[in-house]
Amino acid sequence: MNFPHRQRGVALLIALLAVALAVILIASLLDRGELAFARTRNALRGEQAIAYSEGMEAYAAQVLQRDREENPNLDTFSDAWAIPLPPQEVPGGRISAQMSDLNGCFNLNNLAPKQPEIWHKRMQNLLVALQLDPSLSGAIIDWIDPDSSINTEGGAEDNAYLAQPIPYRTANRVFAHVSELRLVRGVSGEVYARLAPEVCALPPGTTINLNTASAAVLMSLDSRMTAVLAERIRQNRQARWTSVATALDEVAQQGVNNIDQAGLSVTSSYFLARGEITLDGVPFSFSSVIERSAGGANSPGGIHIFARSRGGEDVPDGVLANALNQPR
Repeated sequence: MNFPHRQRGVALLIALLAVALAVILIASLLDRGELAFARTRNALRGEQAIAYSEGMEAYAAQVLQRDREENPNLDTFSDAWAIPLPPQEVPGGRISAQMSDLNGCFNLNNLAPKQPEIWHKRMQNLLVALQLDPSLSGAIIDWIDPDSSINTEGGAEDNAYLAQPIPYRTANRVFAHVSELRLVRGVSGEVYARLAPEVCALPPGTTINLNTASAAVLMSLDSRMTAVLAERIRQNRQARWTSVATALDEVAQQGVNNIDQAGLSVTSSYFLARGEITLDGVPFSFSSVIERSAGGANSPGGIHIFARSRGGEDVPDGVLANALNQPR
């Protein structure tokens, strides 16, 4: 009879099984503990990053306000707001930031109804300067106008978009973000890559700052404006024109006269502040569109945060869409 040996074998198997279960349980508890720790750490770092971004936002507002007080009638790349904040060591990591002038780009929403017709021509000039089809301007205009009729050459309304494999309708409102261009008929990935760096989505009625505009945006001012003439105005990003007339006189001497001055300026009202934060090796990106207004009958003026976004693509959330569609 070998029953005692068999019993010892079963007892050994049970003991091994119990040890295995204990090891699995301990490993599971450790894994859950590490996961909970990581979640807590990430949540804390996320809150810390938001706090740093708000601090950089407040710093940007102070820089813009001080710049306005020192020189209220001029904005150039030599101003304090144009100087990047170099990487700074902070508890848990490092931060850096920079600002760009949104009045140096072409505002797509200046193509909206009730805006001067000159912007339609400038959009075509911009497309030509970028070696793109100028008829795309018609599709962009029809994307934001409120009616359902094609009003311009190259335009497209709901019928064109509803015939797509994935049907959708035109926005019939102003752009909330430049990325909406990818929905416009004719705007392929290649077209978007060329056009997006030169345009922005701001409230209708903004101006182009001749001191900070790119060469392509300057070429949009008139079909006769060549890249060489645009560079004469830009002066290798060192332009400090004190008036629109003075800047345009520079190209008038080269035979390009009578450029329409509507919507042109040498000051700026909208800026994009970008912050890059790295905490425990985890990167966080924040962007804020800052409005700096002089004030008036319907506005107290000062510095206002127009929109905030998080992530590398600077795609604003619903705050920007709502702000753009508010009466101003």
